[in-house]
Amino acid sequence: MSCETLATWVEAIGTVAVAIVAIWGDWFRAQIAGPKLKLALHDPNGDLTVRTNGTRTRYYHIKVTNEREWSPAKRVRLLVKKLEKRRPDGTYSALPLAVPVQLIWVYGFSKTRERFPTVATEDFCDLGCIDEGSQQFAVTCYEAPNNWRGYVSAGDTLRVHIVVAAENFESKSPLVVDISWDGKWSTDAEEMQRHLVIKEIEVVEGK
Repeated sequence: MSCETLATWVEAIGTVAVAIVAIWGDWFRAQIAGPKLKLALHDPNGDLTVRTNGTRTRYYHIKVTNEREWSPAKRVRLLVKKLEKRRPDGTYSALPLAVPVQLIWVYGFSKTRERFPTVATEDFCDLGCIDEGSQQFAVTCYEAPNNWRGYVSAGDTLRVHIVVAAENFESKSPLVVDISWDGKWSTDAEEMQRHLVIKEIEVVEGK
């Protein structure tokens, strides 16, 4: 192969490479150097707190961790993708959910919180809460649709499928959490964990 032919080939390959980068550059960067977010149930004991009206309540949270701290995830949302209720025979049936619903970011000591934050290391969302004297555990979200069924009454088990989405990241598989309640409430964390059981479940999507 002559030097002129080799130069032509190199030029052609370079042109194709530039075109690929221009078209697919963001995708390649996201796969190779983009953020890597992981969801997990944070403290199954929950967090006992008191509302401004004096009602005691226990909140439960989802932790989102960015395993690539050097690549922040932008405009992050935790979304309830699917809800299922356990039947008496132990199988699950899907509940109506037209569109994914966004969970609420933990406010902490602040009265306001950005709805689409950047996550460089870790952050937390409310999974849900249950008030003392309440008849239901409630999965908390910013806006609930009219047919929202994200509640757990005494004797029920709700299965919640949660994904994380960002401007530069999207879940490949959901975090799946089962929430079961026997109808009792306690201020003691260990006792309450026997009444309200929240645990991660391994589920093969599509089955």
